Amino acid sequence: MSLITDRVPSVETGQRVARPRERALALMLAAAMLASTVLAQALPANAQEAVDRGEALMAEALATYDAQYPDRPLWQAAFREGRTAVSLAPGNPAALRFLAEAYSRANWPGPAVNTWKEFAQAGGTFDDEAAELFAQDANANAYAQYQQGNKAGAAELYLEVTRYLPDNLEAHRWLGRIMLELRQPEQAVVAWRNYLDLAPDDEGAQYFLSLAQAQARWGIDAANDFFAGIKAYEEGNLTTARTSFASATARNSQYAEAWAWLGRVAFEQQHYDDAAVAYGRALALDPGNDNYSWFKRESERLQAGE
Repeated sequence: MSLITDRVPSVETGQRVARPRERALALMLAAAMLASTVLAQALPANAQEAVDRGEALMAEALATYDAQYPDRPLWQAAFREGRTAVSLAPGNPAALRFLAEAYSRANWPGPAVNTWKEFAQAGGTFDDEAAELFAQDANANAYAQYQQGNKAGAAELYLEVTRYLPDNLEAHRWLGRIMLELRQPEQAVVAWRNYLDLAPDDEGAQYFLSLAQAQARWGIDAANDFFAGIKAYEEGNLTTARTSFASATARNSQYAEAWAWLGRVAFEQQHYDDAAVAYGRALALDPGNDNYSWFKRESERLQAGE
C-alpha cells in the first residue's frame, strides 16, 4: 500500500508551496487511489470466509499430524476451502496465496508450484515466507528431474525459479552446475556470475566460474584437463599434473597457461630442457609475460649447466 502513497506528487512545485486547498485535494486523491486498490485486492466476504475456514483447518492439520501428506483428511478439507475461495474470487492473490501455502505445507509440490505461479501472475508479491515455500517446492521439482537424468528439464525449472525469485541462491547454483554438465560453458558463466552477485565470497562458486570461463575460451576438454592438472599439482602428484597439462596443450595448442604449467612441473622436476621448450611455447603465445620469459631463460641456463 505504501507504494501508492509514495507516488502521490509532491506538494511542492519548484519554489512554489501548494496552497492548503491543493494539498487537501492531493491527499483526497491519494486516499481514493488507496481505497480503490484495497477494494480491488480485498476478498469478497464469502471468499474470505472460505479462506478463514481453510486457515483454521491448516493450523489444525499442522498441530494434529506428525508428518504432513496431502491425502490426509484435514488437508483435503483445507484444499476444498482454498479452491472454493479461488472460485469465488478468480484471480485474487489472497485466495491463491492461501491455496498455494496449503499445498506447500501439505508437501504437495506439483500443485503448490503451479498455484504459486498463478499467485505471482495475478499480481501477488513474494514475502519471505511465500518465497521460502515456493523455492522449496520449485527447487524440489527441478532436482527430481535432475535425479531422473533429465538435466535439460531440470535446468529449465531452475531457470524458472530464478525468474520468480532472482535472489534464490540454490537455483542459481544448480543452474550453473547443470550448464557445466551439459557442456554449455557460456551459459554456466552467466549462472555463476548471477550466483556470485549474491554471494561474492563463495570460493567454490569462484572456482566454477573460472572453470566455465576457461571452457568457453579454450575448449571444454582442454580446460577440464588444465584444471585437473592444477588439482593434481596442489595434491603433490606431479606426474599426473604433467600428463594433464600436456593433454590440455594437445587439445588446444594456443593455451598459453597450460604450456606454462607444463613448464613449471618440468622445472620443479629438474627437466630443464622440457621446461625451456614449454615456457618457450607459452612465451610465443604471450610475448609480454615476464614470468614466462624469466623461466625460459633460467631453464636454458640450468640446462647448459651454468
